[in-house]
Amino acid sequence: MKSAQEMNSTAMTQHDKGIRPDHVVAPQVHDEVIIRMENVNKWFGPVQVLTDVNLTVRKGERIVVCGPSGSGKSTTIRCINRLEPYQKGQITVDGIDLGASGRNVDAVRAEVGMVFQQFNLFPHLTVLQNCMLAPMKVRGVRRKDAQELAMKYLERVRIPEQAGKYPAQLSGGQQQRVAIARALCMTPKIMLFDEPTSALDPEMVKEVLDTMIGLADDGMTMICVTHEMGFARSVADRVIFMDRGQIVEQAPPEQFFTQPSHARLREFLGQVLHK
Repeated sequence: MKSAQEMNSTAMTQHDKGIRPDHVVAPQVHDEVIIRMENVNKWFGPVQVLTDVNLTVRKGERIVVCGPSGSGKSTTIRCINRLEPYQKGQITVDGIDLGASGRNVDAVRAEVGMVFQQFNLFPHLTVLQNCMLAPMKVRGVRRKDAQELAMKYLERVRIPEQAGKYPAQLSGGQQQRVAIARALCMTPKIMLFDEPTSALDPEMVKEVLDTMIGLADDGMTMICVTHEMGFARSVADRVIFMDRGQIVEQAPPEQFFTQPSHARLREFLGQVLHK
């Protein structure tokens, strides 16, 4: 078993691959709770995939969720905007109880942006049209205003010159940045990222992580499922480790990486930090 000091040294090596803490500004985290999960349980048929998950996220907080495959990470954040239904427990987002009614689900989804592993862009629409669609259809934004909004966020993710292209004409990293811009065009209060770099070639990962770091600098409330430990160490206010459908440990990054208390987390860090 590697010592905490050895794992810390390796974490710093991983962290230095293009992501440095002096590039990240610590925004203000408010006392206001914007997401609350209480004893959330979920089953896929007879298989229980979440067991009594409790999580509180404050406005402006940046959370990274990690853990082995099948640990319930993606399912947890997909429950937050009800892309996955849950069978027991309660989830409240920005004061809205997700379990109360279908209208509540729609209200929450309008305020929660989500970026997936796959980019899920409409292939028959241009980059600009992809970004304009939701504000026009969901929020009733006028076409001219939607176009201005789309260009604003394409500039925010540093690809305004790609506005007239179709997704197939872009690299994977560019497509993922378009997906981020599209989510931002709904002016969400919360952004959820479900392993946003896992489908990318290694050389494209940094451009997406840099975009996410920029959002973190702006004070966006973020929950990100990722194996990018350098990103977790640099950006997160809190890192959460899940295993077998439960939150096993959570702590500020420095404590999480240098003083893991749970044996399962120590084992996980020993694996991912030496890849």
